[in-house]
Amino acid sequence: MPKTELKRVKTKTLDSQFEQKLQTDYELPPKVTKAIVADANEIYRLEHHDPSKSAAKNKIVRTVTAKKAKHGPKLEKLPKVQVTLTQEITKEDKNLYREEGKPGLRQTKILRMTNEALEQDGLLTQEDLADILEVSTRTIRRDITALKDKDFDVPTRGAYQDIGPGKSHKTKIIELYLEYNTYSEIKRKTKHSTHAVRRYLKEFGRVLLSLKNNLTLKETAHIVGISDKLAREYSELYLKYNTAENQERIADIVKRSRRKASAKAEAKKGVQN
Repeated sequence: MPKTELKRVKTKTLDSQFEQKLQTDYELPPKVTKAIVADANEIYRLEHHDPSKSAAKNKIVRTVTAKKAKHGPKLEKLPKVQVTLTQEITKEDKNLYREEGKPGLRQTKILRMTNEALEQDGLLTQEDLADILEVSTRTIRRDITALKDKDFDVPTRGAYQDIGPGKSHKTKIIELYLEYNTYSEIKRKTKHSTHAVRRYLKEFGRVLLSLKNNLTLKETAHIVGISDKLAREYSELYLKYNTAENQERIADIVKRSRRKASAKAEAKKGVQN
């Protein structure tokens, strides 16, 4: 990676995040903030702290530019957030590698990590991806172009700022399911694992149950543990597909969600007794 790109990656650290907060929230000059951060590191012995070591298996922790950050200011002055990403090769990744080789596996990781970061209010840059995947930014650009040619939205910082939030990948996956695509077809079209697809459908089912119980979108978002925006997308998706043609799929999702909710309630009742 060229020195300029490497420098940009290095500015997105916990130290720089702390410095930026001190400068923004307390209006302290850069020299003072650097001194405060240096003292904090020395007092708390944080110089060897690695957040990734506290992450779950197959996960890494990165400091990235916040989704809300605007274009224009210097990178070191932009607000940043910490995100947890799935980097390591999973069992399903190994199967994908056998089917599509290194480029296919890398592109799947790019899609997965950029969407994971976005869900945590952060945005990865092409330089971040190149650093994580240990390839050149040219390779990342080529992969992103290949994904776009297949109609995938890749929410990197530059792309997200240009195209806006749009429809979430979760909504697109559920839409494919409601249109009677199989799990294998959804996996192939979206580069998401079967496990991820099932997890999103479970989330969607909980939203449907909440709406059927006449809860507001805000209440639904809070109970399910998703953003207000995603709750609204799910609600609009339900209104669109709650038709005779798609009723079987909707009913199946609701039935499974009710069954799981009942099982959880029974288990809780058993513990209390």
